[in-house]
Amino acid sequence: MKTAAICICNFNKKELVLSCLSAVLEQTMRDFDIYICDNGSTDGSAAALQAKIKEYEEQEKEIRISLLVNEDNLGGSGGFNTAMRAALAAEEGYRYLMCVDNDCLLDEKVLSILSSFLNEHEDTGIAAAKIYHLEQPDIVQNYGQKIDYASFSTEPLYYGRTEDGSMPPVVYSDAVPACALLIRTSLCREVGLLPEENFLYWDDTRWCQRVKKAGYKIASVGSAMALHSMGARREDISTFPTYYAYRNWIAFFMEYSPAERLYDLAETFLIRIYLEIAACYDGNRFARARTIMAAYEDAIHGVWGKAKEGIISPVEKDGTLITYEGIGDLPEEKKEGLNLFVYAHLPYFMQQMEEIRGNM
Repeated sequence: MKTAAICICNFNKKELVLSCLSAVLEQTMRDFDIYICDNGSTDGSAAALQAKIKEYEEQEKEIRISLLVNEDNLGGSGGFNTAMRAALAAEEGYRYLMCVDNDCLLDEKVLSILSSFLNEHEDTGIAAAKIYHLEQPDIVQNYGQKIDYASFSTEPLYYGRTEDGSMPPVVYSDAVPACALLIRTSLCREVGLLPEENFLYWDDTRWCQRVKKAGYKIASVGSAMALHSMGARREDISTFPTYYAYRNWIAFFMEYSPAERLYDLAETFLIRIYLEIAACYDGNRFARARTIMAAYEDAIHGVWGKAKEGIISPVEKDGTLITYEGIGDLPEEKKEGLNLFVYAHLPYFMQQMEEIRGNM
């Protein structure tokens, strides 16, 4: 049995994924194979990866590299799962599976540190790297993640902190991002792979909740370091990221919030949606407003997967970014509409939420 199968998911980031692969190949621990899924890229990524793999194999074959090419973009979860399924089906057994984003660069000791940590801590199911910003390598991007059921939000721990050596060596938390994490293969077989129905965003957070429900801890290990680009969601081009961010955010808290918090959840989300819609209309960003409402409707009706035709659209070039952080920020003429919107939607939101939770 080999220590790990390192699984990389790529979509249209040719140069970054080539750098990612180079960093993986520099790991000091050599007891692993690599599975790369190209998720229907149109920028020549698959050909570039194939050329790099051929070049590597002509020099040495210590590590086996498998390239899997999807015809369509199956989303982050679908891409990772394509690679992980291939690893699980391989004759070579792996103690662990590792997910690495195409825009993530691993320090050379990451696999060694994370696998040793899981070997020594049988109560931990996932061990993740400490993530720094690729563009600012001394600034922390993620060192564990807290899920807040009071505000229905998540918080990346130590975000924006300058590395000064004062942070704890290990952080246990509610979740970690899938950009650089190691998970027990046995646990993947028990709880399943990344929830593919998410397509994009919140899939790793839901995966971590399944791991915790199975009785395991989630750890971030400070000595295992990685750089992650975390590029912009490009909401200035289309409403593609808007839809998945909103739908999966609402759906996550519908699924995992305590029963006694459901009324507060519905009221909170409806207020936030109204504030966002009002800001969109005042800024002539109508495409974003339509997409947010579609995301809300799909979330409360249990609609998953890739967005249906017509939901994603280009954003208006003459739109203005306006934000209303709270009710007090609303123009007076829109405050009355808030109550009408919230309490018109509230009973149906509650009904749908109870139905969805009852079917889980």
